[in-house]
This record gives sequence, structure tokens and C-alpha cells, in this order.
Amino acid sequence: MSLESSFSPKQVAQALQVSESSVKRWCDRGVIRTDRTHGGHRRIPLEYLMEFLESTNRRIVDPGAIGLREHRQLNRDALAGLEQQAELMGGRAGVLPDDAMLREQFERALLAGDEEQCRKVISSWYTLHGGMVSVADELLAPTFHAIGELWECGRADVYQERRGCEICIRLIHELRRLVCEPASDAPLAMGGTSEGDHYQVANQLIEIIFREAGWRTISLGSGVPFSSLLSAIERYRPKVFWLSVSYVADEAAFLKQFQDFATAVPAGTMLVVGGRCLTEALRRKMQFSAYCDSLRQLSMLARNLQAS
Repeated sequence: MSLESSFSPKQVAQALQVSESSVKRWCDRGVIRTDRTHGGHRRIPLEYLMEFLESTNRRIVDPGAIGLREHRQLNRDALAGLEQQAELMGGRAGVLPDDAMLREQFERALLAGDEEQCRKVISSWYTLHGGMVSVADELLAPTFHAIGELWECGRADVYQERRGCEICIRLIHELRRLVCEPASDAPLAMGGTSEGDHYQVANQLIEIIFREAGWRTISLGSGVPFSSLLSAIERYRPKVFWLSVSYVADEAAFLKQFQDFATAVPAGTMLVVGGRCLTEALRRKMQFSAYCDSLRQLSMLARNLQAS
């Protein structure tokens, strides 16, 4: 089974482990936004399902029902849905949206604060490429890099970038509900960002990457002092602790605090670091178990550790 761009009430019912009549009733009441085929059949696009999960605090119970266990290939329904969306987004009829087109749409929507359009683009990308790794590395990262360049040359304002981050945080939280709960005996990954580093998007993406790989997770959030991060590690003893580093105000102070932290991390906890501020020169002065310069690398590491 492959991940589709929209689902029938029966598929959604199976995914949620509720009756099909309940799903149809929610559709009729507008609790779940629904499209109709030419034949009058209900179809629930992925972005509408994301909205429903978030608004009702529900989670996917059987991800296989909507193709989330195996989504390397698109079926005819998915292709048809994406072709239709491409036409609505300004493309030619019968032509799938390519990556450049979706990135352009996403950048414009983020700058304009259009959350609905951002949701549509992210759900299309998720459907086309499968999983959060591609969403993170190939859609979000290049888009925020482009917005940063626009800000530097005076073509975008700071509030637009910050607002875009808030939109992405909400949408990532919605996608998190599509990932099934890990087993109770799954290994634990924990992490966050250190004091002064308040960038939340990377931290949320890291958490969902571990959950997709079958890990239990505890996100400690952003801007946490190293002493408090260490207290959490000592209490929960995670197999992996991740530290995302997107901002360093004082490199010398950061290195001193990090070195004390890394030395105190208990044996048995793997310290994994990453982030846009970790230059090669800075990394040479740091002590850690592994460094990942992309979420694809982190995903491979998480899956390999899980398998071992």
C-alpha cells in the first residue's frame, strides 16, 4: 500500500480504529473537511486529516491503513490528486508539481503568513517524498535559507521569518500525529537546545525523526541551561541525547559549558550533536559521540541504532 494524497472514510476509520459511520458523520457535520469526487464520494485530503487530528487531539492508531508504513510509490489516486493540486497552484493540467514549484509556493506562503497554503504544500511534499526527512532537509531548510537571504538584502522583515517559524511548528505538530506511538519498550531519545538558543523548528523535527524510526522521545524544549539538561539525562538515562545548536552568542563560553556537560554525561548515553552553528572549527574543540549535518543522517543513525 502507498501513501495517498486523500483517503476514503473507510481508510480513515481503520486508521483511527473507529466506525466508518462515525467518520462519515464527522464529515457531514464539518468536523472533518471533505472533498467530493465527480461521482459524489467523500475524499479526505491529507491536510484535512492533519487538521482533524490536531483539533480533536487524536492520533493515528493503524498507520498502514493510509499507507504510512510503506510509501515509496504513488498510486493512481495520489497522482490524480497531486495533478489536480498542481493545476490549482498555477501549474498545467495533468502535470505533477515539481520540487522547485512546491518550494516557491511554500516560500511565498510563509512570507505571506498563509498557513492553509503552507499546510497544502507540506502535505503534498510529504505525499510525494514520504516521511519528515525530505520535508525537513529538502523543503523547510532551503526555504528558511532563502528567506534569510531575503532578510539580509532588505526584501523580507524579521517578523515574516519568525511568523513562518511559528506556522511550521504548528504544522510539524500536526504531522507528528500521523506517526504511530512507539512500543513501550522502545529505546529512549531525549534532547533540546541550550540556554540562549531558542530555535524550536529543528528541535521538533529531530523529535519526529526519532519517532518515525521507532524511538520513544522526550523533548526538553529550547533555551535550557546545560545543568538542567544534565539533570534530565541523569533522571531518565536515555540511550541517545541530542543537542541542536542553531545559535551561539559567545563561542568560548559555549565551549566551556558544553565541555563540562559532555564530560558529565553518564556512560551508556550517546551524545549526538548537530545544527547550523556547528562549524568544522567549532566541532574540533567539542567532545561528542556523533555529529549529523542533516536530518537524513540522523534518521539513518536512529534506525541503525534501533536495529542494533
